[in-house]
Amino acid sequence: MEETFVAYPIVITPEKNNEYYQYLVFLPDFGTYCQANSIIEALRVAVKFIRDYALTNELPPMKLELPHSIGEQLVTFVNL
Repeated sequence: MEETFVAYPIVITPEKNNEYYQYLVFLPDFGTYCQANSIIEALRVAVKFIRDYALTNELPPMKLELPHSIGEQLVTFVNL
């Protein structure tokens, strides 16, 4: 199996009114959300989602463009 480097943007938003999770994680290239309780966990769940997605689907092309952040959002790339 050929190893490939991929990187996708994620948007991490603090969830102030959620009693179960502290952060909402948006993966814009996949149009999906995940939840986490720390910034490190947010990065991990994003990577896990992309790895699991790649097992049964073709990954979308990398755009390597960061979306704009709003308020307290953290916008970054995850790579694997």
